[in-house]
Amino acid sequence: MNKRFIHVTVLILVLMTVFSIPAAAATASAPAPTQPQSDAYIAGYYASIGSYSKGTVTVDFSTTGTSPMDSIGATSIVVYKWNSTQPVGSLSSSYTASMLGHYRVLYGNSYTFTVTPGEKYYAAVKCYAAKDGGSSTREYITGYATAKK
Repeated sequence: MNKRFIHVTVLILVLMTVFSIPAAAATASAPAPTQPQSDAYIAGYYASIGSYSKGTVTVDFSTTGTSPMDSIGATSIVVYKWNSTQPVGSLSSSYTASMLGHYRVLYGNSYTFTVTPGEKYYAAVKCYAAKDGGSSTREYITGYATAKK
């Protein structure tokens, strides 16, 4: 009985090992979820869109530098209707000074756009950091938000 118990236990362990190899291989080859990548200037960046009042969407962004930056923030925000590539609203740091902070490690802000109530929207935000003549830009595409009716 003792010998039979050992053989059954060994067989079970061998089968468990054999059947777990494909699962481990599949897990190892599966791509990791996409994460914003940092670089020499941008340590992290994020943007989101939401609707908090009738007929508007608000875009929030945040950019973190690797150290205090000469300029940091966003160079552009473009809002799109969910099923279109035509912008319904946009801002640029060339015309909106509050999109960039200066001599900071972290900068973020929020901007509200007037849109059609009940429709879904998303935004593309170009996050930016510059120091000592060098710079980096990373684009963040938000999820969707439905404008309140």
